[in-house]
Amino acid sequence: MAWEKSFCIEEALERAAMVFWAKGYEGTTMSDLIKGMGINKGSLYNAFGCKKELFKRVLTQFNVEHQRPNLRQLEGLDDPVLAITTLFDTAITQGVTDIERKGCLIINTALEIPNHDEDVGDIVRAVMAELEQFFLRMVQLGQARGEISTDLHPTHAAKSLVSLLVGIRVLSRGAFDAAGLLAVKSSALRLIKA
Repeated sequence: MAWEKSFCIEEALERAAMVFWAKGYEGTTMSDLIKGMGINKGSLYNAFGCKKELFKRVLTQFNVEHQRPNLRQLEGLDDPVLAITTLFDTAITQGVTDIERKGCLIINTALEIPNHDEDVGDIVRAVMAELEQFFLRMVQLGQARGEISTDLHPTHAAKSLVSLLVGIRVLSRGAFDAAGLLAVKSSALRLIKA
């Protein structure tokens, strides 16, 4: 008899993401995934293959289900400075309210790229490139409207904003308190001040 899926793939991926997020890729065992996803070993292997393939699916789904919609919503504000500010505020709020100090799944993975195969690195780089493109569009729009300094090179500014946001995500895991994170945000806003 052929294997039949008896669970929602998207929900299983969300649960797997929580396990990887809490323990990291290397620290996550197949037993952790089976328990966290609420499915049996055979179902996990039949639906997702190996741990690495599951992790790649989790990263891709994170981008599709979380980052892209969030960035689209921010762009929908039609106010580039507010969009950038809101993204930094959201990162800070998430960082200071996360009692487990998990950080961001994509950023955590980016920090471990040397330990991953190239295809995982490719996914992370693509997600980061989308974030950079968001900042680039916001800077260019702000410059066109006179709200962001035209002295800035848009590509360099976008890369700097990505770096500052990544810094907040990493430092919020316990190295900086809220005041320190707000100082990083202030640097980001000074960068784009018209």
